[in-house]
Amino acid sequence: MNITLYNIEQVLGAREPELSQNLTKLFAKLLERNQDPTFVQNYTGAIKLWFRKESQTRKGRDPLSFSAFGSACYAAGIVRTFLAVVTSHLYTQSQSQPKERFIGQYNALEALAEFMQTGNLTERRMLLEDMKKNHVINICLSHLSHPLCIFRQLAINTLRVLASESVLGETLSATEAADIIAAVCRFTLEGPDFFIEGMRSPNTTWQSQMVMGATDVPSKRATEHIPRFYAMAQESALWTAHGLLCTSPPPSRKHCLDILKKKPEILDLLFDCAIIARPPWYPETQVDSIACEVIALLFQWPSHIVPGVSTPQDNVFRAQEWKAMTQIAAILTSRDEWCEKIIEVWMKIEEEDWREVRGWFDRVEVDYHAFEPPDEEAFIQVFEYRGTSRVAMLRLVSTLSHAAESCGVTNAEIESLLRMAYIASRKIKSASELDHTSKPEDRYTCTERMEEIFRSPMYTVSLNMQVDAPLQIADESMMGPTALARLLVVLAQRKAFDTIQGLKKAPNGLSSSTCLNHVQQITNPDVIRRFLKIALQRVKANMDKGRERARKSDNDYAKAAFTSAAELAAAIVAFDSHTQGQYSKEVLGARKELALALGNAAEMAIREKHWQQALYFGSGAVNAAENMPAGEVLDANIIAKNKRRVEQARMAISAK
Repeated sequence: MNITLYNIEQVLGAREPELSQNLTKLFAKLLERNQDPTFVQNYTGAIKLWFRKESQTRKGRDPLSFSAFGSACYAAGIVRTFLAVVTSHLYTQSQSQPKERFIGQYNALEALAEFMQTGNLTERRMLLEDMKKNHVINICLSHLSHPLCIFRQLAINTLRVLASESVLGETLSATEAADIIAAVCRFTLEGPDFFIEGMRSPNTTWQSQMVMGATDVPSKRATEHIPRFYAMAQESALWTAHGLLCTSPPPSRKHCLDILKKKPEILDLLFDCAIIARPPWYPETQVDSIACEVIALLFQWPSHIVPGVSTPQDNVFRAQEWKAMTQIAAILTSRDEWCEKIIEVWMKIEEEDWREVRGWFDRVEVDYHAFEPPDEEAFIQVFEYRGTSRVAMLRLVSTLSHAAESCGVTNAEIESLLRMAYIASRKIKSASELDHTSKPEDRYTCTERMEEIFRSPMYTVSLNMQVDAPLQIADESMMGPTALARLLVVLAQRKAFDTIQGLKKAPNGLSSSTCLNHVQQITNPDVIRRFLKIALQRVKANMDKGRERARKSDNDYAKAAFTSAAELAAAIVAFDSHTQGQYSKEVLGARKELALALGNAAEMAIREKHWQQALYFGSGAVNAAENMPAGEVLDANIIAKNKRRVEQARMAISAK
């Protein structure tokens, strides 16, 4: 068949073996020296739309895999051809018809991103390797400073697809990952000015057809809409960083350490992204909460470790992963104002006025020409995202407390963080206490505080796959008390309570977000007693939540409830051991709950055949049972059951 500008449908719609012959000829023609730019634009555009239609019509129905058309394109060399079109030096601005040339290049790169989303996991890996061999990463990174804003957006979107709809994170060195994470953060922090200029300038205003999906859009309308287009790209940028770290299995702690050694400023960039103000043109943004999740991913604990729980296997963990984790923590605590940055993320959320945000939701269609204006559900999601940011910061504070000594965290820094942990430990109205007479803010607060993170790689959603979620953080009712208990443990270890109560003026370095009065109140023995009682109640409530989930055979979700109960119980026990029995009455029952929580977590791990987790949790449970004080009794059957669990896990591991 002769391949011309006027028979696109016949060329691409042919049956085999003709289709493969057509594609081989077509791909050669696309790279001919003096090829007509309109020919390239129209063919790359038609192929892009073909893939897009495929991924849309098959969503959620059959298991995905390349269609006959996709397989033929792959075999004919679409990756090499289209990436050559994207980078071809023939397509420079000085030549005639720059617009068609650029659109052809744009279509070629976008077509590959669309193609990725039509494949199964094996095909996505294969396509990714091929794209990497043809330098897709460098192409995308260099396009972040392209003279046209649409190419910057496309580069970000392509990286997002590679990182979260494929497995880019599993294939990169720490240096490559660091370069990409830093680059996407910088893009996010640039703001929309360059995009606005692209819509205003007479030479580049034609880009609006790619943004608005229509030609002849008035420049004023495109200029009003473009900040929203940019804000969506900001989210894609951070999903890229997220996808590189949210892998199954999770990256080693050493890999995260190497990323931060290579570019420690990544932490500053992520905190800057986490405090980006919510923009009126895209009020439903989750850019700040994704940044908080990325920070949490860098500071992740291995999935078989419950922070603060000691097991006989500890020396293995301490020699390897914990060593890397303390070095990661030391990189954070060596950054300027690190403690203020954590507090700033928290304060930004506290100071946001939901009524103002509601007003932006109501106006976004009129003011910024939103194609799909956000609805009521999107408004409620804002509170879920706020909850995500809050628990991610509380998780970070708890984690840092374990490395406080080795990282030289000062008492003033620990005291500065008390207030946010204290506020996060307060009781709020639960869902069961709300009814139609409740104030809207009570409903919103409940949504926010009940948010827990149970995050799997994004590709598991489109591919309908089950994996052990790499990022798990309990809701605020657990994370608040855990962070507070851990901060109190550090102060108790340092015998700082009497000194704090005797201070006449705020210590040097105390954050301006708090005051001496707050610090003395939170560390007052009566307040601590009240807090310990509440914390122990929360442990028991979370145990019930875990049992409820276990009854529904939701094993991984139940395990998360049991491990978070164990972590809080372990923090209470640690506090007791550093306070010479001063609070023994309030903590009575914590060691028993710790042993029960770990035993149950081990049982859930066994059900899902996570043997290493079962070994560590089970050993921790056996260990906890050996140190029971008078007045706490653990049923002998439970102790025997935990020993059997450890044995079962050992057998399974040695049989591997």
